[in-house]
Amino acid sequence: MTIRDTGATWTINPSGQDCLALAAAIAATSVAYAGPVRYDNDTNYSWFYSVLDLTKSAADQSYGGIGDVTGSSFYMDYFSDFYPSFSYQHSYLGGAGGELWNSGFQNRYAAPIDSGELVGPGLSNGAWSQSSTLEFAWSSYDYYTGEYDSGFRGLLPPDGSPTYVGARLTIDNQFHYGWIGVQNLGGFIDVFAWGYETEAGVPVAAGAPTPGTLGALAVGAVGALSRKRRA
Repeated sequence: MTIRDTGATWTINPSGQDCLALAAAIAATSVAYAGPVRYDNDTNYSWFYSVLDLTKSAADQSYGGIGDVTGSSFYMDYFSDFYPSFSYQHSYLGGAGGELWNSGFQNRYAAPIDSGELVGPGLSNGAWSQSSTLEFAWSSYDYYTGEYDSGFRGLLPPDGSPTYVGARLTIDNQFHYGWIGVQNLGGFIDVFAWGYETEAGVPVAAGAPTPGTLGALAVGAVGALSRKRRA
């Protein structure tokens, strides 16, 4: 029995070794199939002052400048300024690349998306934008009263809780939807995973597929092939 995908040809033999190989192939080449693709940041790739492409794994990312963004990528910048009585810092996206779903403060801030929430054309109460502030931290000191105040104006949880932001990509002149899993580390944004839907115009659930989903699909494929061979 021969099974072909876009990257390899597999022949199933009675020993079952090829079944395991097929399972690995399904997990490793998921981008070849229509549906959501997830990449975990297993190389600790940092996108500060660099480019994050949602269609590539962490190992395949390449550092670049704001002029290197494409329809499927984002450039992360950081800005900080200090005055005698006031200081602020924020992380933001720039460049003519992908877009984030924004809401709050004149639709300038990236909106938090819950795990499993659909990202797609049905989103409301916000707007897609290539220029998005992910977090804004500020502090102030009143020299007359001695009062000090500080806070966060951005919409990402300041306690570092994992959250997601919705993304819209342009691939071959068509919209694709995706997500970025982020954590706010004191105004610096860490990315722990990202993904997108390979089929144009189709919504994708934030965080999907979950880390164990592809493995479960591969095991299911092995079981189906084994049952078919016994029959």
